[in-house]
Order: sequence, then C-alpha cells, then structure tokens
Amino acid sequence: MLKEIIFDQVKPAYGCTEPIAVALAVATGKKHLKGELKKASIILDKNTYKNGLEVNIPGTPFIGLEIAAALSFTCGEAELGLEVLKYVDQKCIDNAHKYLGKINVNVDKNYSGLKVNCTMEGGNVVKVIIEGKHDNIVHIESDGVPILDKPFEKSGALLENIKKYTFDELIEYVKKADEEVLELIEKAIKMNTEIANAGLNTQGNFGTILKYEPVNIVQAAVDARMSGALLPVMTVAGSGNQGLSCTLPIIKLGENFEPKKVKEAILLSMLITIYVKSYTGLLTPICGAGSIASAGAAGGIVYLKDGNNEQIKNAVNNVLSTLFGLTCDGAKKGCALKAGTGTFVALQSAELALNNVNVPCGNGIAAKNVEDTIKRIGKLTLSIKKFDEDVLDFIGKC
Repeated sequence: MLKEIIFDQVKPAYGCTEPIAVALAVATGKKHLKGELKKASIILDKNTYKNGLEVNIPGTPFIGLEIAAALSFTCGEAELGLEVLKYVDQKCIDNAHKYLGKINVNVDKNYSGLKVNCTMEGGNVVKVIIEGKHDNIVHIESDGVPILDKPFEKSGALLENIKKYTFDELIEYVKKADEEVLELIEKAIKMNTEIANAGLNTQGNFGTILKYEPVNIVQAAVDARMSGALLPVMTVAGSGNQGLSCTLPIIKLGENFEPKKVKEAILLSMLITIYVKSYTGLLTPICGAGSIASAGAAGGIVYLKDGNNEQIKNAVNNVLSTLFGLTCDGAKKGCALKAGTGTFVALQSAELALNNVNVPCGNGIAAKNVEDTIKRIGKLTLSIKKFDEDVLDFIGKC
C-alpha cells in the first residue's frame, strides 16, 4: 500500500500546483469544447484561490489564475497532468492574451477542501471538476451529458490510508523500499537539484544572499519555482515547495553519505510529510513547506545520521511543536524565506534529537508521542480555517 501512496502523492509538476490545477481543468475541457471559446467561468475553493493570486506562472513573467487558464487553453496538454504547461513558449504567451477577457475566476468560500469547477462555453457547454487532489478529475460533461463522473470520497483517497501505519512501520519500509520507488527518488534528486542550481545562478534570488547550507539551497529552489522558472520539481503531497523542502536539505547533507542511505532518508522525509498532510489536508492555513515538510526533513536527517527510531520521531516532534503557527498567506516569492526558516529549524531539531534533547510533552501542543502531536495539529488546523478567508482581503494589496 505504501508504494501506491507514494506514487499517488509524489509527482513532477511545472509551476505552483494551484494555478496548475486550474490549467489542467481548462486543458481537459478544451478537448471536449466545440467551436471557439466564448467564455470560461472558473470557481475555486479559498485555498486554491489564495495560492494562485500572487505566484508566477511557469515560463512567463505574469502572475494570476486567469493567465494560467488562458495559457492552458492555448498550449496546455491535459495528458501531462501536473506538467500541463510544460510547453509554454513566447508564441503560446502571445496567443493566450486574446483569451484573457473571456476568462473569469472567482472563489466560493463555502467549498470544502480542494475544488476547481470550470465551465467553458463555445459551440457547446463543457464542465470539468477537479476535487480532493490537484490532478483528480472527478467530473466532465458536455451540454449536461456526463462524460466522466466519479464523485470524490475523502475516505477512499489513498492519502487517508497512510494513517494506518505507525512511524516505526514507515521507518522499516524505507529500508526495504521497492526499486521503482527508489528510482522515483532519484528523479526527485535530479529535478529538485536542477531548479536549486538555477536559483543559485539567478541574480536577486533569495538563495544567493545567505551562504548557509542547506538553507540557501532550499530558498534558491523555492524562489526560482515561485518566480516562474520553466523547470519541473517533484511535488510531495500536492506541493512543489513541500517537495523541495523535504528533499533538498537531505540531498545537500547527503553528499558525504552512501547514495542508498540518502535515498532512504529522502523517502522517509516524503512519507513523514505525506503522513502529516493526511491529518491537516493538502491545502491548509499552515505553511506546508515551512513547517510540515521541514518536519519530514528533520526526520530524514536523523535517519541519514543513523539516529534510532525514537530520535527520528523526536526530531519531527521538535519541528512541529515549534513551527505549527507558521501560516500560509498564499504562494509567492516570499515562500522561500518560510521554507528557509523551516529548514533552519529542521537542522536544529535533528541535532537536538540526536543528542536526546527534545521539546517535552505538555510544552504547548507537544504530546507524549509524535503521532498524537500530529493528531493535535490536524484538530488545530481546523480551528484556524477562518484565516484563509480573512487573508484574501490583503493578498496583492499594498
């Protein structure tokens, strides 16, 4: 089951996954639209909307959900999934502008969870719904006639199944992971390292100022991605920034370790990230890269350095107990600093745990074991959900 969960939750993507989900809905609808596009109406949940407002679209200097939709209608490839905008070029950008006035994107604050509801009108009316996961197309219809209809059931999602495992079982799995899984980790190392290097070679990138490794590498990669670099990243639990934050610190520290051990440590970091997200939800008011993926990285670092199971769990607990309050105020260039902050705390937390120094039970949200701390985080995430509504009043406004 863990193998299936990994391949469901670890995937390559171009650009921030929220505007990419919009692009995927449009590219899918385009396949069924007859004639010229007259107008498109796209309604999003508040989290997807929030994360698409101020982030650059890959391969362009532009921000916004409308441009993501227009680009996708021009050159998006639905078959590529989260890599739908892989082939953006100048011709695509030029052609996309004529569709901008036909596209309207709005938010429905009553939507629960991740949802993209796209209606396109041309010679017919096409409706596409994505729900639960950025690439989970649950409904397609043309003129009211269903083409695809598979309602999303959270209880049946693969992500939910990771809750059946304990941390000890996750740790044991990485020691005997399937070769296909380790090959996926190799791809993640290659992709995420490439975009980090691109960021480090870009003037003004957040990663070029601070020379503290691996914090600067994480910041470089996240900044490059948020600034529209047309490079793929390996996402984890629906987020490229989470994918970068839970892999790059271990990649950098692992330069002096055996490659197999490094891959196992990265895999554990990914599994921990996915595990926590199964309790918080994929899109939350909490910064996934800065807190949750950093907790995964801390656990992976301890594993890399031959820490025992209790030390791995304590490292994760240290990060979550410290950084839970780090909020997500939308995807943007500044996410690099949040991810860097999380990486710094992950490094501290790992070393503390290796020296058997931990946040004690009862200190704030820290529980007697990491699984219970994560359950508390899941509950507390729900208690601050109004943040996502209120923050929309400020994003993009000076």
